Amino acid sequence: MTFNVLLFAAARDTAGRDFIEVELPEGSRVGDLAAALPQLGALLPRCRIAVNHEFADGEQVLKVGDEIAVIPPVSGG
Repeated sequence: MTFNVLLFAAARDTAGRDFIEVELPEGSRVGDLAAALPQLGALLPRCRIAVNHEFADGEQVLKVGDEIAVIPPVSGG
């Protein structure tokens, strides 16, 4: 299964692009996806991963057509 993982804010800056294409076997979980994103380096442990507009834990199984986004921590006022 191929996923386009949307990147925002610091994740986008770190990767140098708006999305990363990731190929994963059927039955993969969010935790497997996170392991397939080494280009985000030390930032990834501080990020949340959203699947279909909802934060997901590492055990959630991914399905074809899921919208996935990496959401880094934000600050500001």
